[in-house]
Amino acid sequence: MGVSLKAEGGRMKDEGRRMKDDGKPETRNQKSEGCLRGRSVLVSGFWFAVILHPSAFILHPSPYDLLVNPTAFVIDPRQTGFVRLDLAELFGNRHRVVLEIGSGKGRFLISAATEQPDVNFIGIEKSLHYHRVIRDRVAKRGLRNIRLINHDAFLVLRDMLSEASVDEIHVYFPDPWPRKREQKRRIIRAEVLEELRRVLVDGGSGIYVTDHRDYFEAAAPVIEQFFRAERRIPGPDDPPRTNYEAKYRAEGRAIYEVRFAK
Repeated sequence: MGVSLKAEGGRMKDEGRRMKDDGKPETRNQKSEGCLRGRSVLVSGFWFAVILHPSAFILHPSPYDLLVNPTAFVIDPRQTGFVRLDLAELFGNRHRVVLEIGSGKGRFLISAATEQPDVNFIGIEKSLHYHRVIRDRVAKRGLRNIRLINHDAFLVLRDMLSEASVDEIHVYFPDPWPRKREQKRRIIRAEVLEELRRVLVDGGSGIYVTDHRDYFEAAAPVIEQFFRAERRIPGPDDPPRTNYEAKYRAEGRAIYEVRFAK
């Protein structure tokens, strides 16, 4: 933390109230920032101005602040860093944990959390737009058993979730990245499945669903390398789990899924 001391001949010069370098008056926000950065001390009869670097005031809240404020259910790794989460402490209980990767508008996450208040849910959504949609819907319903993370799922799995910490995994209609040069970005790939296997408890289960046949045919064999797996086609008695699934079924598209277990 950078600190500078300036003697001003027995009087304090408040750096927080100076004009900007370009000669223009500071705005209200800039004045507030200056007042935060300026501190004065009296040493041996002389006033000194202590200028603190602005970075000293950047806050990095712990994700466990959620336990104090249960409405703050969003975890932002950009602020907290990739902290390895203790899910029992995060939720305040040791209930089962269900993880959804790519929560979209939150249809599955919210309906499942509403129906199962004694189960903990984590929703990872990379899109900031959809993350905000889910955040607002969760807040409106006052759901206490959901935590949301807006970041890349692979990094969250690798750096934030502990071994054998999740009981169930759901992946619905992930981006198929159909172009060959983009397929390395698919969520169903070996390095991600290795992390899914690591975080899933023994006896835990998961499901992957897509409407993209090529993606399904490429993903299913990879899933089968890491888990016991069953390929299936949802029937008319299987209710749609997401908005995409409801839409695609109404359009008559085929839906493909893989159910897997550790």
